[in-house]
Amino acid sequence: MTTETGRKAGLITRRLRTGDVEVASQLCPFPDVDAAVVERELEAADDYCWMGLFATDGTLAAVHRGMRWHRYLLLKGVFVDDGHCGAGTALGAAFAIRDWARQAGYSGILAWVERNRPEAQLAIRLRIRPVGPLLHRFLIPLSSTGDTAGPDSGMRRLTAGTVTVPLPGDGTPAVEELLGIEQDDPVGTRLGWILDRSRLVLSGNPCRSVGDLKVLLSAAEETAAMTGATALEVPFEAADLLAALSLAKLGAKRLSRSPVNLGILHFADIEAVKHAGVELP
Repeated sequence: MTTETGRKAGLITRRLRTGDVEVASQLCPFPDVDAAVVERELEAADDYCWMGLFATDGTLAAVHRGMRWHRYLLLKGVFVDDGHCGAGTALGAAFAIRDWARQAGYSGILAWVERNRPEAQLAIRLRIRPVGPLLHRFLIPLSSTGDTAGPDSGMRRLTAGTVTVPLPGDGTPAVEELLGIEQDDPVGTRLGWILDRSRLVLSGNPCRSVGDLKVLLSAAEETAAMTGATALEVPFEAADLLAALSLAKLGAKRLSRSPVNLGILHFADIEAVKHAGVELP
């Protein structure tokens, strides 16, 4: 994928490169997104995009982080330098990464939308529409992982792909597969995954009950070993209180206080709007 440059609200926009690791990691507020994570994601250019907005003096004003999740770019946070807050910088970074994803051939963009958070307004401006049920995402620790793609292994660390969970087709899954992945594997349910920091983010939850989690965890073991992941991020319906209680006993962590929707913008819908003669921001 190529690196594009442009201008948003008087700022220069471009995709970050490996030489930007230090400034990007300083701007990102999460303690588990350190320089090593930033470097890994900038090197895996086919699966991640860090879109930066730079002031004319070269200062990094904002960055929007995204990652490939099947055919979509999952937006995972915009971070703005204190000196550029309140000037539409966050919105400019969001528009820039949206436009880049469209040019790069993605089917659309995704975001987890928590309705009572300020970020929900950003999703509205991006024309991201919530779909599916209200969910809670749980971080479930893996009992053991072996990093077969370590620095001396000679293997490229995997960062995105699919995994099949061998659960029977009868019964109702906790959360239907969210990304429209073709279910062409007779062994079980095929899920998309992306490595986000030290977790594998899964695009659905085929478990019929919490008792099926052992099958899900087992199915992810090989992928975790090849990525160095230590946990799975798994969605459950927010209304499933019994599952929430059971997960708490297993040491799982809920990732947001309020339920979230997965929001989607299909770029095909943008094309339809353009053909109708409506101006997009």
